[in-house]
Formats: sequence, structure tokens, C-alpha cells
Amino acid sequence: MENKLIEKDLTYKLPQMEAGSHILYIFNQMDKYIENAVHFILDGLRKNEVILFVDTMESFEKVMNELREIGYHSSRLSQLIFAESTETYVIGDEFNLDKTGDLIHLLNPFYEKGLRIRTWGQVLIPHHESTLERLRIFEKNSDDFIAKSHLISVCAYNGLAISAFHQNELMRTHTHFMTDSEFIISPLYDRTYLRTPSIREKEQLRLIAKQNQELRDKNISLAYNNKMISLKNKVIAESEKKLQAVIEQLPNPMIIRRDSRILFINDTARRQFSINSQNIEKENHLHQFLQKYHENASVRSETNKVQNHHFILKNGDEKYFIVKSIELMFEGEPSILHSFLDISQEKENERLIVRSEKMNIAGELAASIAHEIRNPLTAIKGFFQLINREDEHEMYHNVIEDELSRIEQITSELLTLAKPHSEKRRNLNFVQLVEEVTFLLTSQANSKSIVMLLEVERNEMYISCEETKIKQVFINLLKNAIDAMESGGKIVLKMKEIDNHIEVQVIDEGKGIPKELIKRIGEPFYTTKDKGTGLGLMVCFRIIENHEGTIKVESENGVGTTFTITLPALRELEV
Repeated sequence: MENKLIEKDLTYKLPQMEAGSHILYIFNQMDKYIENAVHFILDGLRKNEVILFVDTMESFEKVMNELREIGYHSSRLSQLIFAESTETYVIGDEFNLDKTGDLIHLLNPFYEKGLRIRTWGQVLIPHHESTLERLRIFEKNSDDFIAKSHLISVCAYNGLAISAFHQNELMRTHTHFMTDSEFIISPLYDRTYLRTPSIREKEQLRLIAKQNQELRDKNISLAYNNKMISLKNKVIAESEKKLQAVIEQLPNPMIIRRDSRILFINDTARRQFSINSQNIEKENHLHQFLQKYHENASVRSETNKVQNHHFILKNGDEKYFIVKSIELMFEGEPSILHSFLDISQEKENERLIVRSEKMNIAGELAASIAHEIRNPLTAIKGFFQLINREDEHEMYHNVIEDELSRIEQITSELLTLAKPHSEKRRNLNFVQLVEEVTFLLTSQANSKSIVMLLEVERNEMYISCEETKIKQVFINLLKNAIDAMESGGKIVLKMKEIDNHIEVQVIDEGKGIPKELIKRIGEPFYTTKDKGTGLGLMVCFRIIENHEGTIKVESENGVGTTFTITLPALRELEV
């Protein structure tokens, strides 16, 4: 039973130690150290030997707990003598040579009775310049006593607290060398080295000890600095996590980057800028912003780190941002935080205000011009009709009549533009209204090999409007579409209800409008036609805006143009 217990959970089985063995044990793992100490004690108990165990109280209690677990209680441990290592090896801050001599006196009675003895001691090494010479004297005295008494002695040293120089010195004074898992004859053991050091040797040992202490102090300082750096890095990492958490919750796009690499991006920026990876590709709209930022870096100051930037997204949408840039440390390196404030709606409002002002000015101007032209025009046209009955120059008459009609049409459009908004509205079926307009222009479309198609979700969708004005809008849009399609094709009108609004798309297959010109569509006197005035679309925009609606224009060269009109829908109860 006892032999079986001795083998319990040990790292390796200690070899048979011969009498007179003076063993140096350099340990690194405390659990292995306790296991080997237990094995050493059990082996001595089995051989009926007296065991002197010199260690800290903490280690001794761990050993005792292990012994109790395998059935060894106090009554069976009368041959085990314990001594506190802190009281045995150290006095003040120096190695205690006098006290260690007491251990030899403690063992003499057992030696005189003829009992076999073994000792185990964890030797504590104080950091003092006299330690090396005292330790050498201690090991010399111990080796003499071991050789004389033929006992087995293990001198244990903590490998994490002892220098390589100390280990080499100790291997010269011990017959055997042991680690947590190995046991060999010491290759450096030298019996002639075991003598009291001379004065010169003591000075050398003290100098070496002093140098070791200086190195130890430096190591402690470096360890402390490393610990502080580690703590600082931990604090920085925690701060960065908090910063990321705050940025993630902000409604504005936020980006932290270094060069063209994104280090952190919140969900808002990821959605708005369509960024899926950590690298900003050259074709991405952000790449231009970063280039512009770096170009201005040399002249940038604290006061001009706010920039306006215009983005064109992959889907063609235009966005305007005010960008605030802050230089900061992120992940231990200089980085830049960009905060984007979307001002696209403000820009659109500015554009609408300018457009509205232009239309108001154009309206006032149109009223003045129309009244000044219309009265003499009426007289000219009347007298021309009288002359036309008698004059033989019919071709000239036709040209003059066409041009007079054109002037009359322009003055009519000017007056429509200048008239105040009419409140003569009725609740009408929008689908029927659009059908009537398409029917009216079908013959004109057919003459140019154009087919007009109307696609609706349902046959009844109601709006509140002034019928003639809304019809005028669709007549203008369809006429423009027909004029733009020189090679025939089809015009599609799609009607559907979206979120309490009715949307109508007029889609043609004409030559399209260049992107740089789309913004000017609807401006006073701006047109893409050779003989146009630009008033037709301006009138359309004014009418739709007066009906609380919107007009949007999308176009692609060589494909066609789409006008999207949106007007408020009436609920069924209102109809």
C-alpha cells in the first residue's frame, strides 16, 4: 500500500540517492517542487530515516496536506522535523551563516544514535553583496558535514529568482544536479573548490554580487516600466473601445483611418458610403476626399480642419458633407478621425429657394412683357387678316401668320407663368385625366411611329387638382418626349400609389440629356431645343409645386429620359 502511495501522481520517480549525495535542485514549477518533496519524504519514511525539512510554512503545509491525503498523519510523522527557512537562512538582509550551523547541531544527536538522516532545504538568497561568499562558505560546511555523516541532502533554489552565475557556482559545490524532471551527476563538481575563499576571492565575489544586484535592479526597473506600459496600453485599449462604442451610436458617419486604410468605421458611414472592406479602393468616392485632404495638409491649421466635400455615390446620388477632421492616437499610432455632417438637404433647400426666386422674377418679367406685346399683337393680327384677303403673296402671308402664332403662344405661356396660383381645384380620377391627355396626343405620336403605353396599378386613383393645369403639365411632357424621339419607339407612363402619394413616370426612348445639364431643367429660358424658350418646363415645375408635388428628372445619353411626377393622393373618404 505504502509503495503504491509513493508513486501517486509524481512527475517522475526520484532515482535511488546514495548516502553522501549533496544535491542541487533548481526548480521552476511549484507544483512539481511539492511533488518531488513529498516523494523525497516518503522515501525517507519508508527507510526509517530522520528527515529535516527546511522550507517556508506555506510549502510545508502543502506537503503535509499531500501526506495526509495518502494516509500519513501526525502519529506516523514523528521522524519529520520542520524548520522555517526564513528564520534559518536569512538575518536582516544578509545570508545567515551562524544559524545554518545550528542545523548541524540539531542533527548531531540523531547522527550519534546511528540513525540515518536526509535533509531537504529551500535556500533563500538575500540580495546583498556578501551573499556569494557566505553562500560558498555555507555550501563548503554543508558538503563537509554530508561527506562525514553520509546523509542525503537536497539544497533547493528557485530557478526564477537565481542568476545563471549563482547556478554555475552552486554546481561546483554539489555532487548532483536536479531539475523538476531530471537528475544527473553535476558536471562541474570540484572538491578542491570547496575551501574558504581568500580575501582576493571574497573581493571578486562581492564585486560580482554588486554587478548582479545592479543588473537585478535594472531588470526590476525594466519590469516595472514594462508593467506601466502594459497598464497604459490597457487603459488606451479600453479608451479606444469606449470611443468606438460612442462613435458606433452616433447618427453621423464617422471614420478613423491611417493613410488609405480604415481602422474603424461606424454603421452609418458603412451604409452611406457603401464600404464593405477596410481598404478604400481608388474608384470609391472617399478616395478623392482623402487625396484632397492630403493635398491641403501643408497649409491646414486648426481653424481650417473643417472642409466641405461633394460626393457622388455609386448609385448616382449626390451628397454634400461638412467634414471635421481631428488628429488622434489610435492603436498606438497617429491617425485621423473624420466626422461627416450631411448637409445635402440644406443644399437642396438652397437650390429650391434660388429656383423659386428665379421663377418669381421670371413671372414678374413675363407679366410685364406679355401685356406690352399682347395688345399691339392683337391689332397686328387683325389688320393682317384683312390684308390677307386681298394680297396675292400667300407664301409670305403663311410665314408671317406662323410667326405671329408663335409669338401668341409665347405670350400665353408667359401669362400662365405670371398668374397667381388658382384655388379652383376638384377631386379627380388621376388615371382618367392622364388617359385623356394620351388620347389627345396619340395621333401626333403615331405620325412619328411612337407608341404610348399607360401602365396603372388600379383604374381609380384620386387627387385634388386644377384639371387644366395638370393636363397642361402632361401635354408639355409628352410633347417634349415625342420631339426627342426622332426614330420612333415607345413612351411609357407608369402610375402607382406610394405612401399616400401618386407617382407618375413618363419614360421616353429619346437621345437623353447630359448629366451636367439636368440640374438646369426647369430654369427660366433654359432649353435643349433649337427653337425652344424653356418656359414650358418652367410652367410645369411651377404648376406641380403649387399642387404640393415634385418633379424629378433622370436621363442617360442614348437611352432616354424619365420624368417622375409625385402628387398627394386623396383618401377614399375625401373623394
